Amino acid sequence: MTNRLLSLLAITLISMQSIALAHFTMTYPSSRGFDTLKEPLAPCGGYDTPTAERVQMPLKSSFIQIDSGHTAYTFVVYALLKNDPVNPDFIPSNLVQVAQGGRSYPEGACLPLTFNESVQPNTNVTLQVVYNGGDGLLYQCVDAVLVDSAPSFDASKCVNADGSNEPTPSGNQSDTAPNQGSSLRIAYGFTFIIAVFISFLLV
Repeated sequence: MTNRLLSLLAITLISMQSIALAHFTMTYPSSRGFDTLKEPLAPCGGYDTPTAERVQMPLKSSFIQIDSGHTAYTFVVYALLKNDPVNPDFIPSNLVQVAQGGRSYPEGACLPLTFNESVQPNTNVTLQVVYNGGDGLLYQCVDAVLVDSAPSFDASKCVNADGSNEPTPSGNQSDTAPNQGSSLRIAYGFTFIIAVFISFLLV
């Protein structure tokens, strides 16, 4: 019975660590695809092919909604204005920054986007979210078409888990994100060590 309990505890601790390190998902609009193990792979978290049907996003008042597993993080969102981009297209000279900032709370966050006035309606764009929770960069992409009016784009999806009603303006960096991310990494490492120790007790 004791061995069974210890085994369950070890599995639980390891599972908790895996969940905590899920990092972030793009909840609206939906990303090309999500795989926790592939998310560190640039440029699009292991999903390198543009989606066949692009989501319509407004040129003004546009945003990306994410769900974060970290309590603090920074982010940058880049726009690649190309019809069918491939991985080599994701180079600095092709990317336009449309959002940058940080958050100091987990779960839902609304990331507002600001597009250059030179961008014309009906322009195809791939948006790349680069997320930094303190333990390595993570990537997600969504393929969209920018339009003057996007009735299907749901503004109610812009929600912040800290209770604020308005999205934080782009460029509002959180100075505490890297340090808190490092603290989380230490905590997760400690949890893993405990789980390994319990596993040795079972041998």
